[in-house]
Amino acid sequence: MKTELLFIADRNSKAALHKAARLLDEGALVAVPTETVYGIGCRVEAASLERLNGLKDRAPDKRYTLHIGSHVQLKKYVPTLNLRARKLVHNGLPGPITVVFELSSDDMVRVSRELPEAIVNLLYVDNTLGIRYPSHPIAAAILAQTHHPIVAPSANPANKEPARTTQEVLKYFADKIDYVVDTPEPNCAYNQSSTVVKVGRLKIDILRQGAVPAQQIQDWSALEILFVCAGNTCRSPMAEAVCRKYFADILGCSIDEVASLGYKISSAGISSLTGAAPSDYAAGVCRENQVSLEGHRSRPLTLEMIERSDLIFAMSRSQWLRIVELDPLAERKCFLLDENADIADPIGFGCEVYRQCFRQIEKAVQRRMCEIL
Repeated sequence: MKTELLFIADRNSKAALHKAARLLDEGALVAVPTETVYGIGCRVEAASLERLNGLKDRAPDKRYTLHIGSHVQLKKYVPTLNLRARKLVHNGLPGPITVVFELSSDDMVRVSRELPEAIVNLLYVDNTLGIRYPSHPIAAAILAQTHHPIVAPSANPANKEPARTTQEVLKYFADKIDYVVDTPEPNCAYNQSSTVVKVGRLKIDILRQGAVPAQQIQDWSALEILFVCAGNTCRSPMAEAVCRKYFADILGCSIDEVASLGYKISSAGISSLTGAAPSDYAAGVCRENQVSLEGHRSRPLTLEMIERSDLIFAMSRSQWLRIVELDPLAERKCFLLDENADIADPIGFGCEVYRQCFRQIEKAVQRRMCEIL
């Protein structure tokens, strides 16, 4: 066989893009440029994958990463995403990252109903699936037009550097693969492999350093949770502290490490002054429950805080209304902390009222965090 070049000028080259997608759907091996390195596109079917494994000297039981060209395709293979995964997908895809998703048992049941058994067996392993959505316009346009799942591992034999140009692909695979997509401009702008990220129920882990720095991944996926009351000296600081301890416990880390693991938790007040210490009763009740308000100082709620937050929890209906009044777009992410009742302001009452308030907050925080995780 002879490897042919398939020239594609840009994403408006409809005939050439359609040909590349058709070739992939028919089982051809087509080298495609991405923003990182060249990949060898291959339909997910036993015969084509066996041929690809031979070229890459790869074990047949090792799964490849699914490549997609749209967010609609992602939904087909990963039915539900938790909030942190949604943030990462929104901020990082398309782009030079590979995301390994952990699917729930329910999602695997849905996938098994909607996809052929052979596809599930060839793509998923231990309820996980790696997905790459390249930002290279030609690669994404080709993938978006395919009708079958496509993988595209880096274009290199085992223990060789990935190909970054048409010439490097041909050096490795001339007359071994069917086509190489060629474009008029340099293809692999990042000139290195994608960053591989694993998204679990609780944490996001970097499995391989690559084109996107680890800190950028954390910034893209960090979940910002804001609690709001009136003065920011009792209810919302207690909720903030309870929430931070909740995450520390389930993540198995210290209170101080919670933010670095992707959960940024804060509080503010609708009518708060800046710099007031927590009320003595609030601080005391928190100490009784191994929760600390040490170092907390009140701060007034701002529009910037509302816009930056991913989730906002108000202590009362009136506070919820004020938040939405400040930013109508916040309605989709702002909730009452206790959906069943307002959390009444304990200011002016004794310690037992603060204890009741704390217990209500603690139960509500646990319910809400279970919902988002």
